[in-house]
Amino acid sequence: MLSVATASSQEQSRHVHIGSNLMADARVGYGFLITHKLEMEILSAHFPSFEISISKKTFGSSRWEYMYDYPIIGIAYWYSDLGKSPYLGSAHALFPYINFPITPNNPTRLYFRGGIGLGYLTKRFHRLDNYKNIAIGSHLNAAVSLSFELRARILSRLYFTASISLTHFSNGSMRTPNYGINIPSVYAGIAYKLSKENPYQKKKLLPELYPYEFDGKKFFNIQIGTGIGYKNMDAEIGGSYFVYSLYTNILKQVSYKSRLGIGFDLSYDGTDQKIIETESGEEFENIWPVVKTGGTLAWELMISKVSMVFNVGGYFSGAYTREGGIYEKLAVWYYFNHNIYAGITLKAHYTRADYITFGIGYNLNIKYY
Repeated sequence: MLSVATASSQEQSRHVHIGSNLMADARVGYGFLITHKLEMEILSAHFPSFEISISKKTFGSSRWEYMYDYPIIGIAYWYSDLGKSPYLGSAHALFPYINFPITPNNPTRLYFRGGIGLGYLTKRFHRLDNYKNIAIGSHLNAAVSLSFELRARILSRLYFTASISLTHFSNGSMRTPNYGINIPSVYAGIAYKLSKENPYQKKKLLPELYPYEFDGKKFFNIQIGTGIGYKNMDAEIGGSYFVYSLYTNILKQVSYKSRLGIGFDLSYDGTDQKIIETESGEEFENIWPVVKTGGTLAWELMISKVSMVFNVGGYFSGAYTREGGIYEKLAVWYYFNHNIYAGITLKAHYTRADYITFGIGYNLNIKYY
């Protein structure tokens, strides 16, 4: 009875701590706006930025946490006055993030942090009132934050943080102009644990294979999906246009975290047809001459039910390729089950955002000997 009571007490004590490891983070930074286009020189400035966040050190409640060495997950609010620019106004961003450990678990540790969410710019391009802001054509944008962060323990619950970061705002050409805002910065701050640290780290062991139980089968994945996007081109060619895409990825599992393979794309961008008809003075009888086909290398990184898919490749055909023959795609997918997923995809040419599509897809597992 005593041993049972002791075990029960230990189990209860263990569950008391599960869900702790909450931290409050605050940091201040200083950076500048990258003027990657000559027309953006008027926006050049150096300025401070501020960030506060609530985060949590994972401890193995799901297997992916163990596989990624117990990363930190959180949500952050970011603000900057952008140098008090009369054209850009100020910027706000709210985004969830994941902090992946790079170095071993020591009092001082290096992390890579990635976050994506929503950004709001108080001023945007207007052809009459704010025509010098050729960076962003919308108030609401996607906000992306990437950084390398160093965390050093000062006291049992207090940490010093320092980081090099890049913050990016873009609307994916849903409303032009869309050169984007890129802000590299250096930060310093503190992080404080709001509760006693949870020492429990439940290692989710990978499945074992025993002799004579494995039948020799392997498998690869075929992903088939479609997406639809929207581009407002009032500032360039006038009007709004839809984008349609159809794709397939053929991937092989190369680790418990990732898949690698090839992809094929079929896409139609309404702005291509408009520009060709304007330049040539002739109208197309159908859309097929401007439909683009392409092939890519594909890599999928899986984090629980969420995955990030990277494609880079070139076009096979397409009547209009003013962006050049090389393109990239970055997608974030959420799997509802092993087969069905939905997500958002950003397509770019030489890292310059072209458009965003929203879509669904189906993941098919093919087994073979």
